[in-house]
Amino acid sequence: MAVEIVAQWRELGRRLLGNDEAKLHAIHHENEKLSEKAYNMLLKWKAAKGSDATFQVLHDALCHDLVNRRDLAETYCLVNLH
Repeated sequence: MAVEIVAQWRELGRRLLGNDEAKLHAIHHENEKLSEKAYNMLLKWKAAKGSDATFQVLHDALCHDLVNRRDLAETYCLVNLH
């Protein structure tokens, strides 16, 4: 999924990491490729939130108006919510 959210990694990161601009800035500077930025953002979200990093939370973040990736929410999250 990281490859599919490269254009929205920062907006999705704001939803998942709680507008933590310091973390987003660090992710941006620690990773050269966009796909790595997206992947590492997802890893940091999972590490920070632990069991609270659920498919429901990811679904809601992907469906947020600023992210607008309902297609990915349906592909990756809905399967795991049922």
